[in-house]
Amino acid sequence: MTTTNSQNQEGYELNLSEYWQIISRRRWIIIFCALSVATFSGLLTWVKQPPPIYSASSEIKIETTVNVADLLLRGRQPRTDIRTQLAIIESYPVMERAAQILGYIPAELSSEEIRANDEYHEQVLEIMDTISVRQDDESGIIRITSIFSDQAYTRDVADAVAEAFKNFNVEDKNRRVFEAKKFIQQQLIVVRERLRSAEENIRDYRKKNNLSFSSADPELMARIISDLEQEYRQASAHLNDLKFSIQPLRQRVNQGSWDYQAVTIAGNVSTYFDLLNKRLVEMALKRTELMTNYTDQHPQIQELRDQAADILSSMVDELSKQLELTQRRINDIQKSIEATKSRFQGVPEQTLEIQRMQRTVRINEELYDLLEKKYQEVLIKDAEKVQPVSIIRHAMLPIFRINPVNPVQSFIAGLILGLVLGLIVSLILEAVDSSVGTIEEVESYLNTSVIGFVPQLEEDEAIELFSGSDVLHTSGHHLERQTRLISHFSPPSTIAEAYRSLRTNLLFSHTGNHKVILVTSSTTKEGKSTISANLAVVLAQQGGRVLLIDADMRKPMQHHTFGLKRQPGLSECLLGQYQWQDAVKRFSDVMLGDMGIDQALLTPGLDQLEILTCGFVNANPPDLLAAPMMNTILEEVREEYDMVIIDMPPLLHTTDATIIASKVDSVLLVYHIGSVARGALKRVKSNIEAVGGNVMGIVLNGVRGDVSADYSTYKMDRYYAYSYGEDEQLRGNMLQQFVARVKRRSIRAWAALQDKIKDKSS
Repeated sequence: MTTTNSQNQEGYELNLSEYWQIISRRRWIIIFCALSVATFSGLLTWVKQPPPIYSASSEIKIETTVNVADLLLRGRQPRTDIRTQLAIIESYPVMERAAQILGYIPAELSSEEIRANDEYHEQVLEIMDTISVRQDDESGIIRITSIFSDQAYTRDVADAVAEAFKNFNVEDKNRRVFEAKKFIQQQLIVVRERLRSAEENIRDYRKKNNLSFSSADPELMARIISDLEQEYRQASAHLNDLKFSIQPLRQRVNQGSWDYQAVTIAGNVSTYFDLLNKRLVEMALKRTELMTNYTDQHPQIQELRDQAADILSSMVDELSKQLELTQRRINDIQKSIEATKSRFQGVPEQTLEIQRMQRTVRINEELYDLLEKKYQEVLIKDAEKVQPVSIIRHAMLPIFRINPVNPVQSFIAGLILGLVLGLIVSLILEAVDSSVGTIEEVESYLNTSVIGFVPQLEEDEAIELFSGSDVLHTSGHHLERQTRLISHFSPPSTIAEAYRSLRTNLLFSHTGNHKVILVTSSTTKEGKSTISANLAVVLAQQGGRVLLIDADMRKPMQHHTFGLKRQPGLSECLLGQYQWQDAVKRFSDVMLGDMGIDQALLTPGLDQLEILTCGFVNANPPDLLAAPMMNTILEEVREEYDMVIIDMPPLLHTTDATIIASKVDSVLLVYHIGSVARGALKRVKSNIEAVGGNVMGIVLNGVRGDVSADYSTYKMDRYYAYSYGEDEQLRGNMLQQFVARVKRRSIRAWAALQDKIKDKSS
């Protein structure tokens, strides 16, 4: 049945219909592979599905700031390096801020402290792993995407990173303002604590020494010391302003570059310093006018730059001079305070201590007021800070996972893959199948003709076929007998017609005399006994006298088929215990046997058939069949009967048929489709011919329409014509057939149950 073998035959090519036959024949393998792979794919996809992963995105916009001076001097607007900004968003400092915004890391920790803590460091790295950043090519919008298995975490991380980058960018653009604000905030906390502590010290001291708040201190001492201390504070503040201003001014001088900006110092330094500052402003305005016509390399601009450097140096010298004068003044004030205190040695010590505490409170109050004023100024500058980054879309809570699992899709893909796999397996099985299945293969390979074929009959088909008989009211062996003798019990059936076709081909064969025919097969269960019995029946139905000899002494079947006693039979005749005429079973024996009169008379022609059963099963059948008596029996039956059919054992397992093959007119070889390899089948034919036997032809058994295209045209459909002449409407009514089939099976099951009950009771 293999297509490869078919293609090797001369002049034979595989066509599409034969491919379809292969698919039909191996359909259960294809279906099994398809369903198995599809089910496995679907279940594996469902069981091994990955954890859900969600994605949330926030979008930011970076605006470029326009510097008027750069726009006028350079003639173009500076561009923001987007790639740098993308790298900054994914940087470690931004992720630290995001972790602090999310609350995973305390906000007061510095970057060094975070890196030193392994737990916090791992938290920052985890956020970095979930973040990806890209820029939209058309709009320039930057999209920050977070991918994680938790929906809320994904949304919060995307928003936190956007917020952290916004804050980082603002701080980077306004670093000086933030540093000043941070310093003042820290100093406010320190001074507030010192002021509170000083006030509490006064309260505790008064309470401890029983001093009332209305106690009058010496007026002169209070006024003098207060004035001196006020003067000392002013001088100290002026000294601090000078120190705060001289350092950046020295840096400007050391850098050697001039930005033509005026020097602003809190308080009044000196008239000379103000004059220098005024000249510096005038030179800046003059340079601006010259720059409209000249470049930085022009001599006039170079001269202005040199003059500005001299002015800055003079200003540094003036500030240094004022620092020395102010420091001297502070030293003088301190000496005056000490001298004044020494003059008032007679004042009670408690009063002086209260005055010292009050001075400390006043100093802290004034310092706190100053810091508050500075802090408000910083807040105003902070409100004016540059904010080029804006969040245009916050991340939303994701609903759908980005790694969806679709078992149905996997099932469909597995189904398609399984169909392909099943088709491949079917083609492989077809390629390795060494049996032959088509008429062309059999005839070409064995160099002999196929003279008949018998369709396959399943059990349910047999039940439906014999539904009109009483088979359903009897035990199972009656159904088996009717199936084996279908040409007698159902002559109108298609299978019986196949046997009649075999009879016709046999009788009209022109290859010689075929009066004594040996029927055998290659191996067991190929149906050679059934074909022998039915061939004998159809020959008898034609009117000729037919003898059926059961020469299978290993597994005889004919006495079961016709309901006869096995003994005496052929073995007793060969041993000389009986004459074959006395051992032959006739029509009367059939009627008195298990078959019964009613079934024996069911079809005319059975009275022309006589049967020589096997008899006692001998221990050495080949020696018994090779006895001279076998030749005598064959010569006598040849003269007595019109046709002799001999049922012999399979040739691959025994030599019985080989012994008889040369003594008969021809050998009929039965081959069940796909039961044996082609090499074995050819070897069987060669063995027969080697001993002088004549193989007249092959009978194909078990033919189904799905086995080969040769038989599909013969309409071997189970619902087609079990017999001819049936009502077309009845055959077409599938519902009635189904109901009747269920009813028959129920009756049969009930009958089998009753038989079991009877067996147990007996």
